[in-house]
Amino acid sequence: MGAYLTPTGSISHLRNPATLMTGVYKTPALYGSFKVVLTNTVPIAAYRGAGRPDIAYAVERLVDRAADELKIDRAELRRRNFIPPDEFPYKTPTVGVYEPSDFAGCMEQALNTADWSGFENRRAAAKKRGKLRGMGLSTIIEATGAGVFPKDQVAIEVDAAGKLTVYTVSMSSGQGHETTFTSVIADTLGLPHEAVTLRECDPGHALIGNHTGGSRSMAGVGSVCKIAAEKLIEQAKPLAAEELELEPSQVEYGAGAFRARDGDKTISFEQLAQKLAGRHPHPMNTLAEATVGSTWPNGCHIAEVEIDPDTGVTEIASYVAVDDSGTVINHQIVEGQVHGGVVQGAGQIFGEHVVYDRASGQLQTGSFMDYCMPRAGFLRKINVADHPLPSKLNAIGAKGVGESGCTASLPAFANAMTDALRPAGVGHLDMPYTPSKVWHSIQAAKGK
Repeated sequence: MGAYLTPTGSISHLRNPATLMTGVYKTPALYGSFKVVLTNTVPIAAYRGAGRPDIAYAVERLVDRAADELKIDRAELRRRNFIPPDEFPYKTPTVGVYEPSDFAGCMEQALNTADWSGFENRRAAAKKRGKLRGMGLSTIIEATGAGVFPKDQVAIEVDAAGKLTVYTVSMSSGQGHETTFTSVIADTLGLPHEAVTLRECDPGHALIGNHTGGSRSMAGVGSVCKIAAEKLIEQAKPLAAEELELEPSQVEYGAGAFRARDGDKTISFEQLAQKLAGRHPHPMNTLAEATVGSTWPNGCHIAEVEIDPDTGVTEIASYVAVDDSGTVINHQIVEGQVHGGVVQGAGQIFGEHVVYDRASGQLQTGSFMDYCMPRAGFLRKINVADHPLPSKLNAIGAKGVGESGCTASLPAFANAMTDALRPAGVGHLDMPYTPSKVWHSIQAAKGK
């Protein structure tokens, strides 16, 4: 844990591995123990994935090792051991209850996209060029969405022009809340997206809510945004009925307007808001809340790599990510989340390494001259696809996607490297796969 305990250090790195120790496989019994150790190094805290990549790396490396020893295709071994669809919700032997998922369908989509069956031809072509080519996959599941506070609140305020301002606690640090949260509310109300503005952590609004983290934003706050928009409609129906001179039960709402159920009378959302603008506070203002628990996003990622044995330099030839993140509000946002996570995982696999002097504990990789991080062009193309099975655990069916890239990419890249190095006689080799480390492992295998 480093020199000090942090609020998210031990809990994230114990709870998440314990919850996900069986991965996506039917495992009747399992035992695990954890030891928390304090050292004179930098403290450990939650960082994108926070224990999920750790256990996914261990489980998926073991599955590939088993496939190699049993002489069974790696995809086929997974296929045989997936939790079948008819056993959901599935209680794991540790502390999880998985919601319905389609592990096999997700993997088949990824295998087809990555042309798994045509890989040996590509490996043979690489061999003629003097290169080592490998392909690796990982099938993973995550527990996401749990918050610290008991509920999330969202406030909607309506101005004199009929425009909406939405207030939340959850703060965006690049996740695109200003796009997705406003989309949920605008689409539910049938209003143009530009009619909705998001304000996060506004000091003038004392709301209860959770942080942005653990892939929880859309499942948690996004769900409350939908609940708030639906509540606003029901709250406004009596007000619209008064303007239309109808009983509230005779008013229905759709496409941004209130209308008589059996007649031609109608008033738009904007018109109603303008007519009521003289009242303070505006009677259409709404506060909604909900308690949203964990969801279970999952996916299959496949990496293909090519190694130059003369230098140890590895090129990422292709990467396919197929994720079940539940209901997708904005695919471009999902792609951005996956891209960031996958490149982060690639950085950890191929270069990032914290090195301390064993005698003194002095950090020896304290600058970016010493510590390798991925740069633009490190991974030029990531093929991202959805295999959505909407969650039934929240109002919009979201499962989360923010950590799928780093969770799935570590074992996918590691398995691809193992597959590429095996023909050169290299057995187990752990990350990071730096050119020097890869080259020395190949030379050592030649010596044997």
